[in-house]
Amino acid sequence: MAVVGASFLTAGKQGMAAEASESGRQGRVVMYVFDEAGLSLRDEHAALVDQLNYSFALLKNGEATGSHWRQIRQVESYLRRHPHIDGVLSVGGWGAEGFSDACATADGRQRLSDSILHLMDAHGFVGVDIDWEYPGSSAAGIKSRPEDVDNWYALLTLLRQGLDARQAAEGRPYYLSVALGGGEAQLSSVDGARLNALVDQAVLMAYDLSGFDKTTGHHAGLHPGEDRPGSGAHMVKALAASGLSRSKMLLGFPAYGRVWRQVSGGGNGLHQQAATSGNKTLSFPELQALEKQGYTAYYDEAACAAWWFDGVNFVSGESADSVAAKARWLREKGLQGAAVWCWNQDQEGSLMAMLDAAMR
Repeated sequence: MAVVGASFLTAGKQGMAAEASESGRQGRVVMYVFDEAGLSLRDEHAALVDQLNYSFALLKNGEATGSHWRQIRQVESYLRRHPHIDGVLSVGGWGAEGFSDACATADGRQRLSDSILHLMDAHGFVGVDIDWEYPGSSAAGIKSRPEDVDNWYALLTLLRQGLDARQAAEGRPYYLSVALGGGEAQLSSVDGARLNALVDQAVLMAYDLSGFDKTTGHHAGLHPGEDRPGSGAHMVKALAASGLSRSKMLLGFPAYGRVWRQVSGGGNGLHQQAATSGNKTLSFPELQALEKQGYTAYYDEAACAAWWFDGVNFVSGESADSVAAKARWLREKGLQGAAVWCWNQDQEGSLMAMLDAAMR
């Protein structure tokens, strides 16, 4: 496959590197912002962020739409006040229907691409993040086809061409990003070299790696071991081996914890049976308040993962220690930076501040 817009991709990378240098961080910080009531974007946090991914545009009748958005005006105003932050339009999300049908034909892909770029332009964004979870899979309850993966690359090719044309006209980078899952089926379906020719960024969703059964564990562990599935390090190694440049990877950080309840077995609660899966979540401020509520904090140095246990309930999430260790690791490995899901769960800015400090 020919490299599409290689010169513009290079220019985009140079732009991202320059911005990271100006901020003083040795890596890019991307914050997802979910469109919901109660969203608060504080001006004092703007210096902690390089990129805002507004989530999500959805698909309707084969086209991207933001007709459901409630916070777009707030986001547009925030980006105008803080022009150093690149606004990127995220399309899709878990359970978002319509990709497989829209991308099944060349005409459908062109229509979808055109609508995404039009929506991006209409709201002043300078990039697109495609969050199709997942091409060729119906795990999220959406329609899928065996040819979805090839159609995904074809859609990305159209978007790359449209973004390159805008970049040539405007003289500034326009970004193309994709969100990638951490499951083995998702990782094995990615041709990293093919993807590398198209995108500026790949968000590695290195969270929710456990929590779907009744055994407690680290839902965002970086380790143990790059050869062990279910870890952030394994995602990086697998994708790099398939040809995706580490310099385009953004390691995902969750601004939330997962809770297992009625844990048996005693001890520190790790790898024990519970009455529930880790289906309950807590925001980052709620994680920080756990010790005042009688929880004991623990840290697994090998996994670079934190958890809290009160003898009954087990909570897996990020702490200052895990954030610092993971940020140091991604810098050592030459990753582009970090991507956090999501700003809404860190409205006090604590996780953002930790990342900022760790990436200097």
